Amino acid sequence: MERYGYLRLLVDEEPLPRYDEVLRDAAAHTASAVELEQLHAEHELALQLRDLMERQRARHEQQRALVDCAKELADVRIDPDRVLTLIVTQAQRLLGADMAYLSLNDDERRETRMRVMVGATSSVWKDVPIPYGTGVGGKVAATGAPFSTSDYFADDRLSHDPAVDASVRAERQVSIVGVPLMRHGAVIGVLFAANRAVGRFSRDAIALLGSFAALAALAIDQAHLMSDKERALAALQQANEALEKRTADFERAVAAHDRSMEIVLGGGGVQEVVAATSDQLGGALAIVDEWGTPVARSPGAPEEVVAAMLVATSGDVGRSGRSVRDGACWVTSLIAGTEHLGMLVWSPPPGRGDVDGQDRQLLERAAVVASLLRLFDRNLAAAEARVRGELLDDLLAPTPHTWSSLAERAQRSGYDPRKRHAVVVAHVPPDVRGRLGSAASDLAAARSGLSTLRAGLAVLVVPSDDPSSTGSQIAAALTRRLGHPVTAGAAGPLDDPTDLPAAFAEASACTQALLRLDRAGGSATTADLGFAGLLLSASASAADFVTRTLGPVIRYDDERSSALLETLETYFATGQSLATSARQLHVHPNTVTQRLDRVKRLLGASWNSPEQALEVQLALRLHRIRG
Repeated sequence: MERYGYLRLLVDEEPLPRYDEVLRDAAAHTASAVELEQLHAEHELALQLRDLMERQRARHEQQRALVDCAKELADVRIDPDRVLTLIVTQAQRLLGADMAYLSLNDDERRETRMRVMVGATSSVWKDVPIPYGTGVGGKVAATGAPFSTSDYFADDRLSHDPAVDASVRAERQVSIVGVPLMRHGAVIGVLFAANRAVGRFSRDAIALLGSFAALAALAIDQAHLMSDKERALAALQQANEALEKRTADFERAVAAHDRSMEIVLGGGGVQEVVAATSDQLGGALAIVDEWGTPVARSPGAPEEVVAAMLVATSGDVGRSGRSVRDGACWVTSLIAGTEHLGMLVWSPPPGRGDVDGQDRQLLERAAVVASLLRLFDRNLAAAEARVRGELLDDLLAPTPHTWSSLAERAQRSGYDPRKRHAVVVAHVPPDVRGRLGSAASDLAAARSGLSTLRAGLAVLVVPSDDPSSTGSQIAAALTRRLGHPVTAGAAGPLDDPTDLPAAFAEASACTQALLRLDRAGGSATTADLGFAGLLLSASASAADFVTRTLGPVIRYDDERSSALLETLETYFATGQSLATSARQLHVHPNTVTQRLDRVKRLLGASWNSPEQALEVQLALRLHRIRG
């Protein structure tokens, strides 16, 4: 009955000590030597069967692990790195190794570098390349054959590298085996197993590691195939998206062209161009003329956006007709032949990403249409300019027509005599006077004013409350248009058109004074020039200078019979001494102070500044001379 005990042990998968117990119990009840020998033979056979079953169980476990890895690999949605980690983990577990790891080759650098490692206790291995021919990994990577060593540092078959050896020591590796990862007949990496004690790896262990290496190579090959497939799909998708975008851009361009033609043929203007382009692009658009004056803008555009757009037009964007970025805005010049007609500026809507080429093409197309409309307007304005020039000539004539007839002509010409106006007289060098008339006419028309030429000078009458600023703006605009410095004298503002001849004479005198002062390219009014205008201008009036400088004080004395003029003369005559002035005037010093405070309120806070004090003294002397 005891001989069947071994079968029961095998069936129940009992541990090894139970086999010895069965042998001892049987031997205690056996008297024959033959039976005892037979019991020992059965015991040995049972142990061999147990080993065989263990090996079969291990092979089954190995096969199951390989099947599991293969199933993972078959799922194309699984990350290849995850499959490699699974393979290395299973190899370590089934071989019973302390560590397992995998490296991939770099043929250009002729080295293999770690990709996945399990069982490591440090991270030194991550940064250490293994040169071909060096250590276990380098040897396998170079030869393509498996290699194992029972004692890494004692094996004279291996070539060593200090960095590689340092990483081996850091992990306390002793026995190491490596098998190649093959792809299309070439070595692409190495799969390793290692123990931290001396020992050899069996052929079964090496074969098993080779099976896992084959799976790893398959995973890498599948990753390459998937990557190639994904790249091809991405390229196709990109090409399809590009085709769809080109189609959409073409349809958008056709719609923009049709809308532009509708505007032109329907008699529309630049405002319609701005509105239509704004609908297509979003954001805000504006068109400014060549002098920086807005002529059209998107309906409802916020004022701060428009202000930023006007700042963008102040830069130099060239005259190529191409859209150029200026800060947050895009600016496109309006060009017709060699003529610069202004700029189209676009402020994209908030949150808008990069502006693509199609957007810029739409801007440039809108700029072409706007240039065409601006050119039409300019040609029409040229014809109207002749009419306005003739009107201004009549207004400046020594014996003007009756104002009733001139008023009717002024209304037809777009000149509103009810507004306050400034007169500007512009001078340019003789070689550019041929272009001065048209430039001045365009500028005056853009400002709802009049212009004409007199003795080589351009005369402009435009609405303004600030002749000095207007003269400066017109001089700068004409300088940009003509490419030569323009000198401008200004006068006004005028409330009555019958004062135009006198204002024209005053502005002309300012222009001549600027030229005699060698200030070509500048602009000024008689107030700006002060006594210099009186001295240098051929037509300047001493009475006008006195009135401009001391008029409020003179009127105050006349109306109140005060002595402000006398106090001023005495004050300057005594070297601006309050005490001395009081003695000569026979008044208290406080009285002198009160009178000078009154002068300050009449002439302004800077009346006693060095520059203005000189003009005040000159005006006082001229006033005395004139009696």
